[in-house]
Amino acid sequence: MQSFDFKDVTLEPGMLKSVLNETMSFYLNIPNDNIMKYMRESAGLPAPGIHYSGWYVNSRGIFLIGQWLSAFSRMYAISGNEAFRDKALYLAEEFWRCQEGALEKAPLLTNRSHYDLDKLLRAHCDLFLYCGYEKARERAAYLVEFADRELTRDNLFGDNSTEWYTLSESFLDAYHILGIEEALPLAKRYEYREFWDLFYQDADPFSKRPVAGLYSEYCHAYSHVNSFSSCAASYAHSRDPYYLKALRTFYEFMQREEVMATGGYGPNYEHLMPKYRIIDALRTGHDSFETQCDSYAAYRLSKYLTCFTGEAQFGHWTESLLYNATAATIPMTEDGKVIYYSDYNMYGARKINRQDGWTCCTGTRPLLVAEMQRLIYFEENGDLFLSQYTPSSLTWRRNGDTIAVRQSTAFPESETVLLSLSMDAPAEFTLHLRMPRWLSGPMTLSCNGEPLETTVDKKGWLTVRRTWQDADKLVITLPSSVWMHSFDPVKGGPNAFLHGPIVLAAEYTGLQTPNDWMDVQALTKKMRPVPGAPLHYSVEGRSDISFRPFYEVQENERYFLYHDTTAHATKLHQE
Repeated sequence: MQSFDFKDVTLEPGMLKSVLNETMSFYLNIPNDNIMKYMRESAGLPAPGIHYSGWYVNSRGIFLIGQWLSAFSRMYAISGNEAFRDKALYLAEEFWRCQEGALEKAPLLTNRSHYDLDKLLRAHCDLFLYCGYEKARERAAYLVEFADRELTRDNLFGDNSTEWYTLSESFLDAYHILGIEEALPLAKRYEYREFWDLFYQDADPFSKRPVAGLYSEYCHAYSHVNSFSSCAASYAHSRDPYYLKALRTFYEFMQREEVMATGGYGPNYEHLMPKYRIIDALRTGHDSFETQCDSYAAYRLSKYLTCFTGEAQFGHWTESLLYNATAATIPMTEDGKVIYYSDYNMYGARKINRQDGWTCCTGTRPLLVAEMQRLIYFEENGDLFLSQYTPSSLTWRRNGDTIAVRQSTAFPESETVLLSLSMDAPAEFTLHLRMPRWLSGPMTLSCNGEPLETTVDKKGWLTVRRTWQDADKLVITLPSSVWMHSFDPVKGGPNAFLHGPIVLAAEYTGLQTPNDWMDVQALTKKMRPVPGAPLHYSVEGRSDISFRPFYEVQENERYFLYHDTTAHATKLHQE
């Protein structure tokens, strides 16, 4: 199975399209001179523009340039706007001009540049694929040779600065996309077997303190999830079942032990931890989820597994993150401040952009937003798979013909999706629809007003096979309702409330927390829809608590997302 690429899919007006437009506009308008200022100064070149603060000062922007080159290349593929291509090609040339000029006094790349080189290699693959950059192979070959000659092979406790264990995927991309054979042994060199083995062997993931990562007994969340994209790329290259077994077991571990109601994971300064530690972190901290980087790692992991296995289940995590993380991020600021951590603290939380600008998440934000388009539709053996429900259109080139698919919906605020087909000639194929895990009733499908008989295949898709005609219109119904999530099902909490896939944030005006003054676990029976306000709920008999979608919460507004039902309560619950 394979996903459709950027040029094949278009987001139509709706929530995700608004996120895409806002993000593309923001990044296109970052001045090139500001991006390059520190690097030009290092090279002794004229350096107009302003000095960015925050993480830019020490990094000189080198750790961001690779991700931004990828983002601009992909945004050109998405939009066809030549301004993105021009920006990508100009910045690529400027980077290499600075790299050459800075070699003697302040080199841009050093023996500790694993992270930077990882992003730059992938950038040159994107520059080649989407922008036709003629020097992509030459430049990438230089990076591969530099990596082989210069990058340290240290594996030191607490060394989170290199993230060497994510490199294999980029070396494999350099080999497969750009034909650089020297990259292949480097992909093998940087495999993270000491971590992957734990999952291949079904061992306790917490039985061994990681060598790489943070100064902690636990793993750094983002980079360790991201390392499994290298595991996935290794499977795609070799088809060795070791990689797929480790990959699947890790995914299952994440869903069972780590992932919260929003799809987020890795609280307490970005750690993968046992459930009891995560619950403690939700009580004591406001750093619940490294939103941008962690979402991007999860999107890529889920897409790999969908393609390898053909199973529908891997779209569930993607759906949670699309609406409760990517679309729930407040706008960035001109000085590079972005939501770094989502806040799920059980004693009150707020959305706040990180106070130091130009963090790693400003590199990842445009990539994960662009990636949305590659998560919606998949194809295999002439059949179509619909994994995400969102306004969008697909140009599907099938067996020499072109089929146009258009998805119209107000989902998640509506339960219906209209799928319109346009084709030159009738075509027989199977349509596969993901059945969300939150469905409150049977999912139904009709075509041109007539109900269709459907079956569920062995990989979890709702399927219908028929000869489709031009102008066919299908209506998909996705029954949804309010439900309560328990992070630890054994303890019965902490709890969050959702409507379908949408996490609901509580606005509470009473004393202390909702859990101190009411039986939170009984609230679903008393939640009533607010007329004219989709996914908003009042609570029968109470004026001090109401719910709305987490994605609607604005900067600095106080909310309760998780409720500490596993801790003490005042016993003043009012039924």
